[in-house]
Amino acid sequence: MGTTRKYVVIDPATGKLDRRIFSDEAVYADEMEKIFGRAWLMIGHESLAPAADDFFHTYMGEDPVILTRDGQGRLHALLNMCRHRGNRVVRCDDGNAKRFMCTYHGWTYRNDGALEHVPGESEAYYDALDKPSLGLIEARVETYAGIVFATWAKDAPSLEAYLGDARWYLDTVFNRRDGGMQALGPMKWLEPVNWKTLVDNCSDNYHVPTSHLSSARVQTRYLGRPPLSHEDQFASPNRHAFVNGHSLTFRDADDGVPRFVHGMSKETLQLFQEYHDMTMPEVERRLGTFRARRVQLGNHSIFPNGILGLRLALPRGPLKTEFWHFVLVDRDMPEDIKRAIRIGSQANNGAAGMFEQDDVDNWRQVTAASTSRFGRRHPQDLSMGLGHAGPHPDYPGLVSERYISENNQRLFYRRWEAFMNAASWAQISLDPITARFDGTATMRG
Repeated sequence: MGTTRKYVVIDPATGKLDRRIFSDEAVYADEMEKIFGRAWLMIGHESLAPAADDFFHTYMGEDPVILTRDGQGRLHALLNMCRHRGNRVVRCDDGNAKRFMCTYHGWTYRNDGALEHVPGESEAYYDALDKPSLGLIEARVETYAGIVFATWAKDAPSLEAYLGDARWYLDTVFNRRDGGMQALGPMKWLEPVNWKTLVDNCSDNYHVPTSHLSSARVQTRYLGRPPLSHEDQFASPNRHAFVNGHSLTFRDADDGVPRFVHGMSKETLQLFQEYHDMTMPEVERRLGTFRARRVQLGNHSIFPNGILGLRLALPRGPLKTEFWHFVLVDRDMPEDIKRAIRIGSQANNGAAGMFEQDDVDNWRQVTAASTSRFGRRHPQDLSMGLGHAGPHPDYPGLVSERYISENNQRLFYRRWEAFMNAASWAQISLDPITARFDGTATMRG
């Protein structure tokens, strides 16, 4: 990095990464403008505002946003800022309302963002107020399989192009059933970490046998999970793939085993197996035989800050992240399976989850190292698997040869550089969609 703000933070030949990007205030300010002000951001799920006039309060980076469904059922993402003085017009997490009134001076907006009423419009403003130009600021909104994305950038590509071939993998979790999915939550908490540490951890399976050893042993003992070791990880046939900034891990799942991670135990396995077998014909119709029976998505992130499904790493400064944890379940799955998944998800990755507590401690130390005046002079080493990734005949994206690799991390920071150095979307490349999307599932579900 230099005074010209040209960002060169990762050396692709060595994997050396500049630690300053995790703590520098100026870097963080640029991220808010060039990444969170430009990228497609996950902001919620359609099930969080299911009916006409429903709303859900969320964020795009640090900006408070109201996800609304107007009277015609159309979704909007509105900056929660009165156009008069900037007061918030919504003060609660969710609800149902046709209008939002600012409690400062009473300016009132329809739930599609239009400014409807201003007290004293004639007396105070002499009927000269240009109300049509003073509606709530609105972001572009598109959805993928019920997940709502928004962007402030008018020149951004379509969400379909942004996801690209990553959707080939994402469909195997989010696009399996005709009835779609339901979002439960969120559970929210603050972590004293930089937001990028959570994202780059999504493709890091190298840490699991070390960081999560005690948690894994508990799950082996009480849930019947197989023991976990470094040898298992090194010998695993699972792979990593990277597309347009999105990091994915996956396995060849041609074994008829249920695809769920959370909630399955010795006691619930038969329940999950019966559900898996019962729904497989529908999943195969929607995704085609190969994806339905052979591909199981594992840890993954959607650039810039979507993590492990619908979980959001919301930046709150270079040294703080607000984490939102949702649980996604098939809308029409049996209630006892929904309950098992919800409890299992929170027990693993909730605020007090066994795995989450291990991870947060690591992320705190990584972030703290970037604040050390001496330590920050020495880069991180992300050299694992250098030169061992490329195209694959069966799987789209850039695919690593082995499951234990830092290829996705290196490419994530290259993507970060691309956004930080671009003047507009015209300077940010997108890989063309080349994957074969067998089955009936579409972007909309």
